[in-house]
Amino acid sequence: MQQLHGKIALITGAASGIGRATAEAFAREGTDVVIADVNESGLKSAAESIRALGRKVVPIKADVSRRDEVEALVKEALAAYGRVDILMNNAGVGLAAEIKDMELSDWEWIMGINLWGTIYSLHYLLPHMVQRKSGHIVNVASGAGLCGLPISGAYTTTKFGLVGLSEVLRTELEGSNIGVTVVCPGVVKTNIFSATRVKGFPQGVTQLPDYMGMSSEKAATRILQAVKRNEAVLVLTPFAKVTFAVKRISPALGRQVARSVYKYFMKQKLGDA
Repeated sequence: MQQLHGKIALITGAASGIGRATAEAFAREGTDVVIADVNESGLKSAAESIRALGRKVVPIKADVSRRDEVEALVKEALAAYGRVDILMNNAGVGLAAEIKDMELSDWEWIMGINLWGTIYSLHYLLPHMVQRKSGHIVNVASGAGLCGLPISGAYTTTKFGLVGLSEVLRTELEGSNIGVTVVCPGVVKTNIFSATRVKGFPQGVTQLPDYMGMSSEKAATRILQAVKRNEAVLVLTPFAKVTFAVKRISPALGRQVARSVYKYFMKQKLGDA
């Protein structure tokens, strides 16, 4: 089992939610961190929290959809610590819309952050890990990366991409002492739902009952366990586990569930729900 004390972690999307909670959880384990986000005030708050835990932290404002900013982020992290042991690609955004209503600009926006952000960080940091023959990569996907649900076509596309990328990467890096974990949380209580862009539906369509959600802190605890154990796939919430199980056991039933969800969303769109 991997020990985290004395390690260096780089975490994107770390100003809030799962990213911040995981950065703080790493710090409690004795890990120093580099945290990145576009939210400067959130980064400052997260950095203060990590320093209060007695660990070093380097906060860096970076837009992961911009290749040059990710390259600069990796260079600054390596300059600050000399190495990065753990890379957590967590930055992500949501988009609720039917595919027929989307513009190319919508696709470019969400692909740039959710998928290209991870590709960029891997491109610039993976050679460092390969050279050192050591490291661990955590890609935060979604339950939507395992089961496609309606009005999340673009989001689902990016998250399926992360699941597939992680699966291939784990195979290619086997025996290199570099672990790969893809996290498929399901519903976690973060601001991604309130910040999700919505097209063609009422804004509240993305709001889910509190009982369905897991806290960011609990999610962070499981992510650290997964890193220590080098788990391949981490599915967090009961809802995500059940929907994935249904899809695998009975694809026909899984499609029926998806159709039922779509009918529910359409009722909201028409004001009947």
